Amino acid sequence: WTNWSRGKVLNHGDHLWQGAHDSYTPVTHKRTVMALENDRWLVVDILQDTRPHHYALYWLLNDFLYEQQEDLILLSMDSMKYKVQVGLVNVKPDFSVVRGDPNSIRGWRSRYYGNKEPAISMILEANQPRVCFWTFFGLESDNVEWVENKLEIGLDGTKTSVDLQSPSL
Repeated sequence: WTNWSRGKVLNHGDHLWQGAHDSYTPVTHKRTVMALENDRWLVVDILQDTRPHHYALYWLLNDFLYEQQEDLILLSMDSMKYKVQVGLVNVKPDFSVVRGDPNSIRGWRSRYYGNKEPAISMILEANQPRVCFWTFFGLESDNVEWVENKLEIGLDGTKTSVDLQSPSL
């Protein structure tokens, strides 16, 4: 009853993938996935239109023990703690984490019909014409912070700087 969504790969290399699609017309969505050293990942989502919208970045994660700290959660798996940290460039977003909310569909997953299992639901929300969401997947010891219009990522004693306002993202 409607037009099919169109997506395209914009860039693909050893440590970078970028794609875009028109599924949210009139909003455009571009995603960049960067493979960082030692199996860490940075995902950047840019959504924009000429007028304000309600944008939500939604991650549904496996049901592991977790602890929430401001804009991140630490997942406990096999005596290790993994970090999932989210942010939004130049805006203070609304952030929430829910696991298996008994009064809604949030925080649940279904792997097959008639099955419902708890899951960890993370949502970051904002209302404006353009958003640049970022999500870091790494280890508890990794340090991720917004410094002078760049995302500074400290991994194993090294620092990586990513300009999230770069036109190439």
